[in-house]
Amino acid sequence: MDGTGHRTWRIRCLSTSKKIPVTAQLCLSPLLQLVRSNSRRFMPSQADEEAHQLSYLQKHMANVLTLLADSVDGEGDESMVLTMETFEHLGFLLQFSEGTPLSQAAPFFANSDPDMPAAPVPATQVHDWILQNIASSLEYTAEKAITKENNQRSVSDPDVAMADAVTNTRIQSSSSTGASVQNNPGYYRNTSFVEGISKTSVVKHGSDIKGHSIKVLNCHDSVIYILAPLKYATVYGCSDTTVVLGAIGKVVKVEHCERVQIVVASKRICIANCRECIFYLGVNHQPLIVGDNHKLQVAPFNTCYPQLGEHLAQVGVDPNVNKWDQPFVLGVVDPHDSLSHPAGVSDVQAESATCLDPDLFTDFMIPSWFEAEGPTKYNPFTLPEVYWASQRKKNASLEDIQKNIRELELDDNRKKELACALHAQFKDWLYASGNIRQLYCLQGE
Repeated sequence: MDGTGHRTWRIRCLSTSKKIPVTAQLCLSPLLQLVRSNSRRFMPSQADEEAHQLSYLQKHMANVLTLLADSVDGEGDESMVLTMETFEHLGFLLQFSEGTPLSQAAPFFANSDPDMPAAPVPATQVHDWILQNIASSLEYTAEKAITKENNQRSVSDPDVAMADAVTNTRIQSSSSTGASVQNNPGYYRNTSFVEGISKTSVVKHGSDIKGHSIKVLNCHDSVIYILAPLKYATVYGCSDTTVVLGAIGKVVKVEHCERVQIVVASKRICIANCRECIFYLGVNHQPLIVGDNHKLQVAPFNTCYPQLGEHLAQVGVDPNVNKWDQPFVLGVVDPHDSLSHPAGVSDVQAESATCLDPDLFTDFMIPSWFEAEGPTKYNPFTLPEVYWASQRKKNASLEDIQKNIRELELDDNRKKELACALHAQFKDWLYASGNIRQLYCLQGE
């Protein structure tokens, strides 16, 4: 329910393959995708994307049910049926906004006896029920968008308009009402952007972010800290960049990125069309991997900051549940994409992610001057034993080095020479790794 007694649908799955065409976004050529990435005008809001996705599912649901249904003896509509177990598979695509399981929401499976399997239901009956609910949800979304737009036009006080934009997050869907994202001022008021930065560092706290959504677009060779509790986050078109996302209560989407490192605690994450990226994850649901990806690695969450625990609680992310190492790969690679595959190659399963070698795993340190005092002192997500063992080994090696240096019998001049040599080596590393630039940028802030 959405607070008014109206039940709405939401999309769980954000994209999929052409074998089962249930993605809501238009199929753009690689060239148009590149053009789209150069401007925020073409980045749809979360509400806009969900409306598009529902409309697309509405169009193709018959095909989806045909793939799920079992054939039985009978004629016409009675020859294809769905069991309750098969029906629940639609949960990969759809859910009610209050999180009610599909089988409990559907009248033909509700209140079924767990000890007695429910009778299969004709696929046509399931189809009609789903279409009815999708149509109702789309209609209600459009009504809310129209009401919101009228309210924004009637409010002259910019502070009041901002408050209205923050509390009303759904905007008009271009698929159902004809309104475009770029013509809706509420979209920009509800979404904060970090866009087009290069060779620098950026820090965003809760007070710096409007609404409950952040989009990091087309950033290169940079480090970005988003230390705030939010509902949605998108990282799009970035390269050679590290992005730290504090706590995301709904979903994180990472698309068309190369050589990025993402450190995030979130309910869900969807990764699409990325290359040579590492994801340090604290996620309550399986990471969803779709599209054409190459050389992805996943690892457990590896950082903390003083207010992280509070932020996780605010958005409902459970640090006791982490499915970072259970990626779910959806779909196949499109052989007709000439940029990725030569002509004549048959469909192949989309590439999954591998687990990062524990010997390469390190904690990510967030500078302590970023945040006020808070209760979180350590990583709230438990590390798997193999990664703990690697950390203990590295810490032991460091302690041995420190001990050996302390036990050296050197006069004062030799101690100064050693200190200068260590300082010079550390400075060389700062410059060689590019971290010196981050220190200068953050010190300036």
